[in-house]
Amino acid sequence: MSNARYIYLTFLLAGACTGVAVRSMAVAILLSMGAADTVVGGLLPLSTIIGFASAIITFFVMLKVPVVVQYTDECISELVKVTWPDREETTNNSMVVIVATLIFSGSLAAFDFVWAKVTDLFIF
Repeated sequence: MSNARYIYLTFLLAGACTGVAVRSMAVAILLSMGAADTVVGGLLPLSTIIGFASAIITFFVMLKVPVVVQYTDECISELVKVTWPDREETTNNSMVVIVATLIFSGSLAAFDFVWAKVTDLFIF
C-alpha cells in the first residue's frame, strides 16, 4: 500500500462528507418530529455529535474493508499515470467548447424563432 497517506485522506474526506450529510439529515428529522436539537453536555448539539460519530464510523469501516482499500489504491496509482494538459492546450480546448456552444445555441434560437412564427400563423 504505497499510497497510504492518500488513502487515509480520501477516507477522511469520505467520512467528513458522510458526517455532514448525516448531520443535515438528523437536523431535518429532529425538526420534522418537533424536537429541539439539544446541546449535549454543554458542548455540541445532538445532530453534530451524530454527524461526528457517523464520520468516524465511515472512516474506520472503509479502512477495514480490503476491497475498498485496494480499489482506492488502484485509482490513485492510475491517477499518477495521467498526463494532464498544459495551460495552452486547456485554453484552446475551452475556446473550442465555447464556440461550439455558441453556434449550437444560436442555431437552436433560430429554429425556435422560426417555429414560433410558423405556429403563430396557424394558431392565431
